[in-house]
Amino acid sequence: MVSSTVNTWAVFRFALGYPDERHMERLADLCETVPGTLADLRSLYIDLFEAGLPQPRCPLLESAWLLNRPAGDVVLENQLYYQTFGLEIDGRAAPDHLLTQLEFLAGLDHCEAAGNSGPESLQRRAGRVPGTAPGSLGRQSGHLAHNSDAGCYAELLEALAREVESALN
Repeated sequence: MVSSTVNTWAVFRFALGYPDERHMERLADLCETVPGTLADLRSLYIDLFEAGLPQPRCPLLESAWLLNRPAGDVVLENQLYYQTFGLEIDGRAAPDHLLTQLEFLAGLDHCEAAGNSGPESLQRRAGRVPGTAPGSLGRQSGHLAHNSDAGCYAELLEALAREVESALN
C-alpha cells in the first residue's frame, strides 16, 4: 500500500531542481515571489546556483560552505555515509550536493513509510541526517539567498532550514 502522506524531502528535491514547466505552477503554490515566466525562473536559478566565479552566489554543495575542511573530505564523508545504508551514488551526482542529500532523505522517509526500516537504520539516520549537511547547507544558503534577492528560492531554502530544524527536535 502506498502512503498518502507527502514526502517533504521529495517536495524540496523537486522544488530546488532545475526548473521546467511544472515548477511555475508548483512553486506558485509554495512561494509568494515566483517570477512571471519560466525563462525568468530559469535565469534566477542559473544566476543563484550555477553561474559565477569562483563559484555561484549560492552553491548547493556542502563542500563550498565548510571552508574549514578540504572539499574532498566532505565529499568522501557523504559518500561513505550513503554506503552505510548500502547505497551507491551515481558517479555523475556530487554526494555533497543538496539535491543528492534531499533525494537520499526522501528515500529514507519512503522506506520508513513503507515499513522497510528497522530501529538500527533510524538510529543511524538520526545520527547525521538531516544533521550537518542539509541542515547547515539549508541555513547558510537560505541566508545568502535571502540577502541576494533570490525571491522564491530564498523562501524555499529558508523553509528547508526550518524543516531540518523541526526534524532534529
